[in-house]
Amino acid sequence: MGLIPDDVIGQVIDRTDIAELIAGYIPLKKAGRNFKALCPFHHEKTPSFVVTPDKQIFHCFGCGVGGNALSFVMKHERIEFVEAVKLLAAKAGIVIHEDRPVDKAKEDLRQAVARANAIAVEYFHENLISGKEDEVRAAREYLKGRKIGSEFAKQFFIGYAYDSWDGLTDLLRKKGLSDLFIEKSGLAVRKEGNNTFYDRFRGRVIFPIFDQRGRPVAFGARALKKEDKAKYINSSETPLYVKGQHLYGFNWAKDAVTAQDCVIIVEGYLDFLRPFHAGVHNIVASLGTALTHDQVRLIRRYTKNVVMLFDMDTAGQMATLRSLDLLLEEDMNVRVAMLAEDEDPDSFILKYGVALFKKSIDEAQGLFDFKLKRLMTQYNAKTIEGRGKICQEIIPTIDKIPSEVVRDGYTRELAGRLNVKEDVILKERQRILGKITSRGVGVQENSQRAGKKAVHTDENCLLKLMLLDPKWVAAARQTLAPEELKDPMVRLIIEKAYELLSTGKEVDAASLVTCFDDEGMRSFVTASAQEDGTVKGDRERIFKDCLGRIRSSRQKTERQRILEEIQVAEKSGDSDKVRQFQNEFNTLIKQR
Repeated sequence: MGLIPDDVIGQVIDRTDIAELIAGYIPLKKAGRNFKALCPFHHEKTPSFVVTPDKQIFHCFGCGVGGNALSFVMKHERIEFVEAVKLLAAKAGIVIHEDRPVDKAKEDLRQAVARANAIAVEYFHENLISGKEDEVRAAREYLKGRKIGSEFAKQFFIGYAYDSWDGLTDLLRKKGLSDLFIEKSGLAVRKEGNNTFYDRFRGRVIFPIFDQRGRPVAFGARALKKEDKAKYINSSETPLYVKGQHLYGFNWAKDAVTAQDCVIIVEGYLDFLRPFHAGVHNIVASLGTALTHDQVRLIRRYTKNVVMLFDMDTAGQMATLRSLDLLLEEDMNVRVAMLAEDEDPDSFILKYGVALFKKSIDEAQGLFDFKLKRLMTQYNAKTIEGRGKICQEIIPTIDKIPSEVVRDGYTRELAGRLNVKEDVILKERQRILGKITSRGVGVQENSQRAGKKAVHTDENCLLKLMLLDPKWVAAARQTLAPEELKDPMVRLIIEKAYELLSTGKEVDAASLVTCFDDEGMRSFVTASAQEDGTVKGDRERIFKDCLGRIRSSRQKTERQRILEEIQVAEKSGDSDKVRQFQNEFNTLIKQR
């Protein structure tokens, strides 16, 4: 994908009326120069979501989220930055010519594969719903035996592939698709040694796989014949489909996942279909035995709360254990649900009903308890060797938990459950990990305070002035270097403001929001841009006073540093160093 030039991004922001854009998603009510609404990103009864048209930003004083038009579309639509730019550009009638030219051949291929998939979905589905052949009746009988009727099949576009060599291939050719495009779509396979093709899916029930925006990207096919070696076969990777980047059913589930702020993750097609059809809508299937980073990051756009529900056979348990650690790495909150032995979601709901299924979800275990119980079943905790094995497998999991408090609690609990002293567990952790992990607080962690009520330091006040009127950016740049600022977030924002100014670009809150990928930083910008009475009065005097106090604080810190250097030099008997630092100290005093 090409890079979109900065000036085009600026045009997109400038030509998008943020109030009009957001009003297309949620109802806005006029409030003076601004608009207010109930925040679409968290549940609230009193409106705290404010849209400021003259600054082209939004900010919620309840949950702290904020940004510009692009930020809103990214968060509301759950799409990436480039997709958001293109979406708003299309609305504004802006043609995007990317820095790197698009490979026309690749784009043509993607379009052809997308068309082939759309034709195939309709073809397979029509076969199942309207076909009169004996094999189609047999497929419908199979599905009926699984309690899947025609309405069920229509809801999820379930289909059937005829047991013929080239039924779909011939149709795609008739629709104008070349053999190359048909092969690249993964719907047909080239015969070895010649230039003929045959359908990949034959004599199977078809489950179309859609991306998060509801576009068909791949297919899963379930065998009906006993002689078929593979029960399921799936699409090969194509220009539209990379295994491990999609979740089955996410296109149907995403709204419920957002509304309930939780997702249930199961394994297979029917594990998803049965609960969803029964009314459990915040559910997706992993399309494999273990989650991938891409799948977890897709989920994280919608929720941080996950309930894992994999089969409780040995393979299912091990897949769950592997997925737990991956989820923790992505800072997700994880629980694990279990059904009756030898039951999957499909069979469980048919046998016991959806109410008991929901109860099993509600009673899901915390990840620590689940993993420790599994390990204590696998290894004998009464033996020294068994306790060592358990520690070896669960300590790395505990270490992936971001919260120090939670990690400490689990460490204590592990020591108690294994009847081992806590300091022994800590030493074992140090041995297993090779080092004690340091977890410093960085800008991203600091950014969690963004949007909340800020302590109005001189640096915060100076930043607020800059965001209210760009002339203060130019004034500050003449006398203040970013490295002189103590607050890391303020420093980063002012650095970006100086960069925009030096390149002749607009310096305002909407432009600065685009400079940051971190949502916390964007929220901090929009929170700082609000007129809350902090800088009322003579702004020039406020500006000078802020600069003066920042400079005074900086000089005080520098004087203290030099005095400490003098003490060290005196103790070591280095008279030259003492004179050098004394001269620096005297020079600094004269600058007061």
